[in-house]
Amino acid sequence: MKKTTLILLFLLSLSIQAQNYTFSNLTGTYSNLTGTTSISNGEIWDDPEYDLVLPFQFVINGVSNSNFKVYDSTIVLQTGGPIYQVIAPLGNDLIDRGDGGTTSLSPISYKIDGAVGSRIAKIEFQNCGSFDDDTLAMFVNFQIWLYEGSNIIELRYGPSSVTDDFIFYGTDTGAIIGFAGSDIDDNLSNTHLLTGLASNPTLSTDNSFVNVTGTPAPNTIYRFTPTSLNNTEINSSLVTLYPNPFNDYVVIEGLKSNFSYDIYNVSGKLIQSNQDATSGTVIDTKSFESGIYILKIVSENESIVKKIIKM
Repeated sequence: MKKTTLILLFLLSLSIQAQNYTFSNLTGTYSNLTGTTSISNGEIWDDPEYDLVLPFQFVINGVSNSNFKVYDSTIVLQTGGPIYQVIAPLGNDLIDRGDGGTTSLSPISYKIDGAVGSRIAKIEFQNCGSFDDDTLAMFVNFQIWLYEGSNIIELRYGPSSVTDDFIFYGTDTGAIIGFAGSDIDDNLSNTHLLTGLASNPTLSTDNSFVNVTGTPAPNTIYRFTPTSLNNTEINSSLVTLYPNPFNDYVVIEGLKSNFSYDIYNVSGKLIQSNQDATSGTVIDTKSFESGIYILKIVSENESIVKKIIKM
């Protein structure tokens, strides 16, 4: 099945209030999920359609639901109408590498981590091939992480072997990556798709299809953070920040596991980022101008948003 036909089956066009997101191109260790629940259930899949119901509501572009459809390279938030919100971590016509045999080689599964209120839904696509690669020698691995409460979307990439982009991506330079909406007539809106080199992409909000060039390297994380979080503080008793207001530094304490953080100014511009922080981390803020900043912390178990003030 052609990629454009696949995507047309599940994108958007109703009047929905636009939602802005900030994009971060990060690096973090990729690990296969353990203790998962199967989505594909051992089926040798080609153009599959599976149901996935999360234990929490997730918001994409202002649309909230817990019901998803899982396809061969995308997941789709259901809306009960003609409009759908689609997340494409590697939008392409993917296929089970067991195609033509008797055993699935490309399982699709998920797990829910974390405590109620700050859970993370993790959907994993393992060892996927391309419909356009007759040999099925090339493969990709990737995960989608959906954060309860903060509605952060992370697209995480594992080991891959794509030796011929032209073949693997059906004559394109790479996959469609990001999220958007569209209707059956291919009308996009609230589009957040990546363009440029997969190693250093930029965010496009034009309501048109774009794709990256190449395949994201292993351990790449593409993070999309709703900018509406700039006005919403999500507290956690686990985290202590001091001093706040601050001058030359801020200390983060309380989290037991490693975590990442991003700091944005009130305009949504990323000012500082650390993807491997630990409790007791000292943030150097000498170069910050006076004003209000948004500190977004993401750990294995939760996401936290706090306002901090530079004196």
